[in-house]
Amino acid sequence: MATRIFALVIGVDDYKSGSIWNLESCGDDARRMSQWLTQDLHVPKEHISLLLNKEATKRRIEDTFMDHLVNNPAIERGDAMIVYFAGHGSSLRPPRDWCEDAASDVQVLCPYDHDTKGPEGRIAGISDRSLGAMLGELSRAKGDNITLILDCCFSSSQLSSNTRDRRYIRCTPTIKATPEDLYAGLWKSARGQKFKGGFGLYQDDTESHTLLAACRSGEKAVEGKEGGKFTLELLSLTQTVPVHQIRCADLPDRLAAFMGHGHHQHPVCLGRHKGRIIFGGVPFVPDAQFVPIEGEKDCLRLEMGAIHGVVEGTEFSVHGHNRRGSINPSLDSCRVYEVHPTWSLARRKSLNRPAGRGSWARITRWNNRTPFRVYVKKTCSSFFRRFICGYKSSAEEMDTLPVDDGLNIVRAESPTAADISVGVHTRDVRVENLDHLVPPSTHPIVRIDRSKEKSGLILDEAARFHMHLHRTNPENPFRDSVKMELFRVDPKSKRRVGQNLLKNGEAKITHSTGASYAIVIQNHSDADLWPYLAYMDSNGVDIGLLYHPNPTTTTPPLPKRSYIEIGCGDTPAGPLSFHIPDHRQTDSGFIKLFISTTYTSMGILEQSTRPSSSRGEPSIASAPQRRRTEHQPQNWDTAMACVSITRQ
Repeated sequence: MATRIFALVIGVDDYKSGSIWNLESCGDDARRMSQWLTQDLHVPKEHISLLLNKEATKRRIEDTFMDHLVNNPAIERGDAMIVYFAGHGSSLRPPRDWCEDAASDVQVLCPYDHDTKGPEGRIAGISDRSLGAMLGELSRAKGDNITLILDCCFSSSQLSSNTRDRRYIRCTPTIKATPEDLYAGLWKSARGQKFKGGFGLYQDDTESHTLLAACRSGEKAVEGKEGGKFTLELLSLTQTVPVHQIRCADLPDRLAAFMGHGHHQHPVCLGRHKGRIIFGGVPFVPDAQFVPIEGEKDCLRLEMGAIHGVVEGTEFSVHGHNRRGSINPSLDSCRVYEVHPTWSLARRKSLNRPAGRGSWARITRWNNRTPFRVYVKKTCSSFFRRFICGYKSSAEEMDTLPVDDGLNIVRAESPTAADISVGVHTRDVRVENLDHLVPPSTHPIVRIDRSKEKSGLILDEAARFHMHLHRTNPENPFRDSVKMELFRVDPKSKRRVGQNLLKNGEAKITHSTGASYAIVIQNHSDADLWPYLAYMDSNGVDIGLLYHPNPTTTTPPLPKRSYIEIGCGDTPAGPLSFHIPDHRQTDSGFIKLFISTTYTSMGILEQSTRPSSSRGEPSIASAPQRRRTEHQPQNWDTAMACVSITRQ
């Protein structure tokens, strides 16, 4: 699931004006901040606008602020928005009637072209009054979940006369720009508005945003070659403590402890909403890969069972929380010894070690019984590694790709005996799905850039894809009583039309732009059922949930002798669609249905490097539901259909 965060990240080391000394690590700080957002908080790259050095002119920053944030239709009220700036700050004398208070100096952020002549006059930076108006405009348009992070300072009077020492302070005097230039460069919506300028950017009563600044007013924000002191400690803090529990107002004290008592730089947090969790808590959503765990060390109950793929010997790590984007180290480990349809029992692997207290668990070893056979193509690059460089594969690596031995991944001698073919080339990894369930005419070759994180996970993800695709209940208790149907949906009435497109477990459809579909699940049994519907894209290893019951619902969505429509009318799932890549004429995928007689969370099925395709609400079972299901008879089953898509 994509995190609802949008960010404008700015870093300026090199300045256009010869009178401004260049900095050393602002660009690196901005890159590190962007990397933290994408890797730890799972923010899509398209949600981040990164401006570095020459890109970060005053005009470009203002235009990007409007295009990427204020006028961005993808941002909804309540989404978290971040504006990060690392570079020089400065101060100028205020013009007459600049603010209501007895004004001190005007604080400005220094873009790349600060204190140089532009088309409309000399650039006097982005003033505190302008920035306040810009953030107010954003708040009115998109909500007040805005965090302004500044790794700079503004008090040029505190600068040392020693030129060598000054190079490491993120503040510069403004030599040529005048108070009149401040008025000329004032943001449009700031003109005519009242402004309390006595504290510049350090306003503690702002409602539009929360300010997180590198130092107090009058202090120095310092940097070294490794980065700005403030940004380094902020990012270090996120790797040390669970940040999903930290309020913005608590950050200065937390960071001061990291910086040490002898340091003369004290971070501050200001604004009326500083009592909120960092970024409003938006990125720290529950992670469906974690399941509840409770009990004693020799009898731990896990809310995962046979329907999820758990078998005897499956291993879990134990954790303190289930929030994404917040450090969550393993506290303990356990191994399953008894499996039920939707839950299982486990005991700690090492009973001699003190138990780690945690209430959440995540699978570390599936212990899959069915081998996943990989044929590794002999490429020029692999030949070079093996025979010229003396490379030898190990149990944990297959032609430089890491392997999780808990997924029972083995090497196949030929493509005909393999489930997947992998070729490791110099620039990319090429994957072809050879599963016998995939129609031969739709065996795509997927290229994954080796620089991307997914190339190192491809075998594990492919093995999990294969495991979930083939996994079923050997007893098949609902084989003849639960059926799936696929229909076209009329775009106007949003009702299904035409005949059932599924024939003998396969649907052949012709791709057309805007076509939508509905899936009908028929329950002819005498049991009330909970359905979970996934789409497994054979053009890769992605699994997305099309439907997941709401965990707060106590009534099974699929009662006995009834049916449920998914994709019709105004249901939360909405109409379903099947896409085909632009460069292909055919494609295929699988609709996989899981059903159980009691509720369970199936969010663990999803895997994708793209934003979540989930249409339902995968979540964890609540404690009352877990108590209810413990003494109820349980059963589960699966059904599957193959969808072949042909371009018109």
